[in-house]
Amino acid sequence: MFRFLLPLFVLFSVSAQARVFNINNENFAAYFLATGGGSQLGTHAVAGEAGTGVNYNGSVNYNYTGEFGFLYSKPRASLRFGFEILKPSVLESTANNGTSDLYSAKSDVLGYVPKLSFELNVHGDNSSRSFVSVTVGTASVTLKNDYALTAAGQTAYPGVVDHSIEAKGSSTLLSASLGYEGIMTDTTTVVVEFGYRQLKVDNLKYSKDVTTFSGAKTSGDDLMTSSGVKRELDFSGGFISIGFRFYM
Repeated sequence: MFRFLLPLFVLFSVSAQARVFNINNENFAAYFLATGGGSQLGTHAVAGEAGTGVNYNGSVNYNYTGEFGFLYSKPRASLRFGFEILKPSVLESTANNGTSDLYSAKSDVLGYVPKLSFELNVHGDNSSRSFVSVTVGTASVTLKNDYALTAAGQTAYPGVVDHSIEAKGSSTLLSASLGYEGIMTDTTTVVVEFGYRQLKVDNLKYSKDVTTFSGAKTSGDDLMTSSGVKRELDFSGGFISIGFRFYM
């Protein structure tokens, strides 16, 4: 009987041995990243909506994103195929003409970014590495603004009622970063990146018919301020990311 059990014992002993992780020999990984950083959105999502002389309190100063995807890795360089969800802070603001509050504005922005990153490994050993990364992607952004008029606002803008506008736009994302990856458990590494993102969306168009402060708008019309300038959303700014890679 022992003659039959011995091969099984050897087989299970070998399979139970811990995997020896060498980051230079690993090729495929799934990953997740969470990112926070500066934004130049400010009040640009609502500013100029109802003429000049109107000021807004509040500001959007930060972007938050979540990213997931797959990594193909070699000792000198890696390719990262990812999908990023971009979610800046929600802007809740009040428009004031210097004497009265005219209306409240709530602006919610959401973006989706399929992206490709190239990482060049500049230093490392068997369990960690440092890298520089460049990224290109195509961002699709949606904007929803809700406006609720006060009594003073109804007087200032006769015929205008509470309303919501919805718009969509797209643009190219470019970013560069410095990163570090180090082992955390048997096949999982932790990643930290510092970088800068460039992303401006200036081709927003209404995605539904609506009557605004400047009159009736049709789906497909350019989203513009009351002075006829295209509305631009600027998500550019520095960022820091932390995430995990799960090697297969």
